[in-house]
Order: sequence, then structure tokens, then C-alpha cells
Amino acid sequence: MKCQLVLRKFDLNLGLLKSKINALKGVVESDFIKDRLNVEIDNYRKLKYFKEIERILIFEKDMTSFSQESLRESVLRIAGKFKDAKIKIKVYNARIPENAIKKKIIKLIKFNEDSENNLLIEVFNDKGMYYRILSFKNEVKLGDKNKYRNLSVLLEHPRLVEDVSDVLRLCLIFGLELKVIHNNKSEFLKLLNKAKSITKGKLSEFNVDVYRDLNEIKNFKKIGFSKNGNENEEKLKSVFKSDEKILLVFGNDTFGLSQDSRDRVDMLIHLTPDYKKPLKANQALAYILGVYSSLV
Repeated sequence: MKCQLVLRKFDLNLGLLKSKINALKGVVESDFIKDRLNVEIDNYRKLKYFKEIERILIFEKDMTSFSQESLRESVLRIAGKFKDAKIKIKVYNARIPENAIKKKIIKLIKFNEDSENNLLIEVFNDKGMYYRILSFKNEVKLGDKNKYRNLSVLLEHPRLVEDVSDVLRLCLIFGLELKVIHNNKSEFLKLLNKAKSITKGKLSEFNVDVYRDLNEIKNFKKIGFSKNGNENEEKLKSVFKSDEKILLVFGNDTFGLSQDSRDRVDMLIHLTPDYKKPLKANQALAYILGVYSSLV
């Protein structure tokens, strides 16, 4: 398969990269665009985790003489492979407006600005007009979220959209369940929807369970965090080394963890050496995840 590598110019040792590709029996050639290489290789997925590579583009249509009809036929054929696609047009050394091409092409496919599928159409003038079409997916190199699977988070009576947004983001990144104690579920859901609207990430299907009090939540070891806690991070580390399901319980930005919840948790932890200025919930959660990650 022929693919094109978009290179990370700040992490680049080109000679070493070419040697690694040659070791995989790949054939390497330079491209006319700086910081790109064209590679012929049986399995391009073997290249995905080379640190020198920013993105892998797949050749859907190689160098072809440009005409509107030829480009139209190519896009129709290629677009059939994708449920939907986002299109980018790039013109090099040619007097053809990119937007003019895009307007004609968008009509041929199911265009979606948020699609994970991308078609890159490049038109260039090199002693004649040519085009080529490459495709790529928006792929994130995910770490292993499974090691956090026994952790869940609970916020007690959250008040501020920004605080909910910050905790949501951390839960999304680390694959954590989020639960909430709130006296008015509909009021909280309005707050949650506002928080989702300002938070980056795929949160449309992120579910948050709402409870009246801590006793409704079963089958967790409940760890509360408060400046009034009489245990510290060392005790928390010992809990993290167990296989129990753990619920991390945080109060809101104004009052902290309520006395009712402090009485109901299995353990109350004080974080950091400072007893005057406790961490906000999002700060405390980030700190705790750092501690947890160092142990598992």
C-alpha cells in the first residue's frame, strides 16, 4: 500500500526514520511537499507509533492529469468508501481557487464538518495540471483507560458550570464514571448541559447519575476529601492498592464536603500539606489521579 507520512519536524531524525521504515521492508521516497515522505509498505499500521510521524495519509488517487470531470469521477468513487467525510482542498502553484473546487466537490459526498473521515485533495501545477487524493482518519493514540476502571467520581451539590466542566473533562479523559448528589435533578441537568457545551470532547452520550444522598450509592468504598480529614495521601495509596471499587467524593467550591457526607464516607482524606487552602474538586481529582497513576 502506498501512503504518505506527515512528519513532526521537531522530533525528526530523518535518517533514523528511513532506516526504521526500511527495516519493515518499506520503500521510501521524498514528496514535493516539505516534511512529507511517500512510503510503499505492506502494512502501514506498523508505522503508527513512530514518534517522528504526525499523521499517515492513504493514497486514494495518485498523480492524475487534472480535469473537472476526472476529479468528479474520482471523488464519487472514493466517497463511496465512507459514511461521510470532511474535505480539505490545497492548491499549489496554480490559479484555481480552492473554494471553487470545494463547492463542486461537496455536492458529491455526504459532507460533515465533524466527520472523522478526511479527504485531502491536492491540485498542483508542474509543467501541467495534476491532482491527487489522500484520505486519513482523525485518530487519537489512546492510552490504557482500563487501569482506572475501579474509580468513580462524585460531586456533592455542584454550583458552578466551570467546575462541572473541568471535572467532566477529567472523567472523559480517564474513562471515569461521574455521579452527583443534588436536591433538584432538573436544575442540575441544566447545569450539566451548559458544562457539556463548553467542554471539549464527545460528551453527548456521557451519562451522569443523580442521587439524593450518599446512602443511595452501593458497592463502593467511599473516600471523601476535606481539609478536616485526619488521613493523608499515604492512607489513600494503601486503598488504591486494593481491588475494591472506589468512589472519590468531593464537595462544592463554597462549602466543601458537607457534614452529612463526611459522616457517611468510609474514609476522610486531607490532601497536600496545606490546611488553610483546600484544593477545588477538579484540582483535587487531577492530583489524586496522579497519585493513582504512579501506583498502578
